[in-house]
Amino acid sequence: MHRNRFQHHLWNLLLSGWLVAACTAPENKRPANLIDENKMADILTEVHMAEARVSRLSLRSVDSSNVAYKHLESQIFKKFGVDTATYRTSYIFYSSHPIDMEAIYKQVTDSLKKKTEAKSVNTIAKNSKHS
Repeated sequence: MHRNRFQHHLWNLLLSGWLVAACTAPENKRPANLIDENKMADILTEVHMAEARVSRLSLRSVDSSNVAYKHLESQIFKKFGVDTATYRTSYIFYSSHPIDMEAIYKQVTDSLKKKTEAKSVNTIAKNSKHS
C-alpha cells in the first residue's frame, strides 16, 4: 500500500511539472548557469525524496512543514553546489522545454524506483535476520 501511495504522489508531481511546462512560454535561450540534465535529475530526485520525508512527518501546521522542507532543500543545494536562483532558473528553463523535462523526469523516476526497490530488499533482509 505504501508503495502505491508513493507512486501516486510521484505521478502527481510529474503531472504538475508537465502542467507548469505547458503553461509557460518557451524560453529558447539557454541560461548561462543552466544545470546540466543529469545533475538536475539528481537534484530533483533528492527534492522529491525530501518532500516525501516531510509529508511522512505529519506535522500539524503548513508552516512547520515548509520550514522542515526548506531546511532539507538547502542541504540538497549545498550537496550539489547550486544556489536557489540557479536551480529555479534551470527548472523554469527545463519546464518550458517539455522534451528535456521528460528526459530528466525519466531519470528521476528510474532513480526513485531503484531506491524504493533497494529499500524494500533491505527491509526484507532485516526482517529475515530477526526471524
